[in-house]
Amino acid sequence: MGDDGASTTAVRSPSGTPIPRQLPPVPAYFTSRTAELEALDSAAAGREAASVDRSPAVTVVVGPGGVGKTALAVTWAVRNAGRFPSGQLYADLRGFSPETAVPPEDALGAFLRALGVSPERVPVELAEQAALFRTTTAGMRLLLVVDNAISAAQVRPLIPASSGCVVVVTSRLRLDGLHAEGARFVDMAPLPEKHAVELLTRSVGESRVAGELSDVTTLAALCGRLPIALRVAGARLASRPAWPVARMVAELRDERLRLTKLSPVGEASLTATFDSSYSALSPHAARLYRLVSEYPGLTVEVGAAAAALRVADTEAADGLQELADASLLEEVREGGYRFHDLVRLHARALPDDERFEVVPRIATWYLHRMTRANMVVIPMRWRVSTVRARYEDSPALFATGADALEWLDERLPDIIAVLEETSALRQDELAWQLCEAFWELFLYRKHYQLWIRTHEVGIAAAHRCAHAIAEARLRCQLARAYLDLGRFEAAESECLKAAELAKGAGSRHNESVALDQLGMAAQGRGDFERAVELFGQSLVIEGELGIDRGVAQRHRRIGEAFLQAGRTADAARHLRLGQELFKEIGDVKGEAELTLSLARIDARAGEITAAKRELERAAAVFDESGSAVYQSDVLVAFAEVAELEGDFGAARGHLLKALDLCGPTGGLRVERARARLAALDARRDHPQQPEPASGE
Repeated sequence: MGDDGASTTAVRSPSGTPIPRQLPPVPAYFTSRTAELEALDSAAAGREAASVDRSPAVTVVVGPGGVGKTALAVTWAVRNAGRFPSGQLYADLRGFSPETAVPPEDALGAFLRALGVSPERVPVELAEQAALFRTTTAGMRLLLVVDNAISAAQVRPLIPASSGCVVVVTSRLRLDGLHAEGARFVDMAPLPEKHAVELLTRSVGESRVAGELSDVTTLAALCGRLPIALRVAGARLASRPAWPVARMVAELRDERLRLTKLSPVGEASLTATFDSSYSALSPHAARLYRLVSEYPGLTVEVGAAAAALRVADTEAADGLQELADASLLEEVREGGYRFHDLVRLHARALPDDERFEVVPRIATWYLHRMTRANMVVIPMRWRVSTVRARYEDSPALFATGADALEWLDERLPDIIAVLEETSALRQDELAWQLCEAFWELFLYRKHYQLWIRTHEVGIAAAHRCAHAIAEARLRCQLARAYLDLGRFEAAESECLKAAELAKGAGSRHNESVALDQLGMAAQGRGDFERAVELFGQSLVIEGELGIDRGVAQRHRRIGEAFLQAGRTADAARHLRLGQELFKEIGDVKGEAELTLSLARIDARAGEITAAKRELERAAAVFDESGSAVYQSDVLVAFAEVAELEGDFGAARGHLLKALDLCGPTGGLRVERARARLAALDARRDHPQQPEPASGE
């Protein structure tokens, strides 16, 4: 093991050959990085195991400025210095400093002199220097730390010839060119939250922050969990013992001042650190860097970046990869990139008049992509937005509805951020259309809190631009969330407003939807007669408009209300009418939803085999839907049939599986499934109790 305070002077071996000890001291409060240290261990050990290979072990530590690459490399080198009896060399190539980068011949000349080559014997030409360096280091066990490299060409001449040597390179660039030298790559990201808090706590003092751990966590986040920023924040607090952590947090909340406040005194500022990376970019990547920083979500994908710049996807992909290679973006999934927090602030501070157009461009891209996804999930749905018309004759963007839902669900947080920023910018036409496009995802996946939150934004946007039809549509979409949650009064309030808006705008379709959902609210409260009346009014409008799917849906609603009221014959008549219509228009999912009620009727009539057969057909449809909620509906129906058959064990198993699927969503489905499970358990324990009424 080497001494943590290793000097840069050289000692002499018994033969008189200098043994350089050039490593800088280990930085104070070095924290965590266990995985990265182990990766460096593995790279060195791998080369030692393959000693017949004459090339040394080369590892490139890659990451953004301030992430702690040098600290990692030096810490590992000092801890392992004892394994390299020929010495340790260090060179800062200043590839990203305001000064000119160090030419390889300058660094190589310094290495040769440190190894005992007299100055007059050091060649002038790089090729001759490299040849002498290989000769001099042959058979040696040297450790070299090559810091802040900007290119593979800058590093390549500094690699010794001996397989007993290890070279650790740090760079903000990936330096793919060193792969030919057998290089391994260690990526560095900001510290995990736990370790960022630990670094701050150690630098400020545990007793000092004991009562402010929440503020320390916030401070770590404001520092972007970058060690350089954490070190500055910790130093400022340590030198100001009267300051609470909350004061530092308050100072850093102002994004305009954050980079300045987190810059080390007497050293290159964070802004300068990022400036040097930015200045090395191509013009295209630099423009991408400036504009994509306006993206309000966390993960920007190629298509959104292309929309922001109005370029082809291939061009955007090349620029994003250049930014990732420069450690200004992190690639978090294939085609998905994310800014480090403080880097984003730097990019946003760079002047570019075009940046004000970015959010509307990206919002438009998402709207079109969401619409095409929705057309796969529910092909026949009526929409207020006219975007769908552009893609009527286009090939489907996704192979299945489940694929489309998965794409929507993965991007939900980002789309919500885009919606909210679009609304804040008063791009109201875009905002309400984005909100309308959430319908399929929320209907199938039931993200209730986000459903309500986004629709409050969308309704306000539609209202501001006086689009009564859009506002009515969004109020009905919001009402559906309230219906699913059993909040019938809130649902009725939204539907009554929607009906009034629809009548005023002459939108019979929206009026029909409002009546339909008012019927669902009445049914939820147990007023089946009123529910059938409202469903009937909606059915008439759907028929007048010639919307066969709407007519089929209303027959289904009436049938389900009659079934719940115990009027089985009336229920069966309407359900059969709906079934025939769904078959005629090819709506497989609509038919499957209706089949659940028909299967219940058959089971209650003693036709257990027929009921199971119908449910199995419905289950096959819902298994491909991508909706755990609809899959749970089938399981609840299977449970009812099993219970009627007297197989309480099977019924209980179906209900437990249903709750596993729909339990995380909450709402009436979950409450009803739990109530049925409790009633089933009670009935099993007390067989004389009557069978519970179906809540479906």
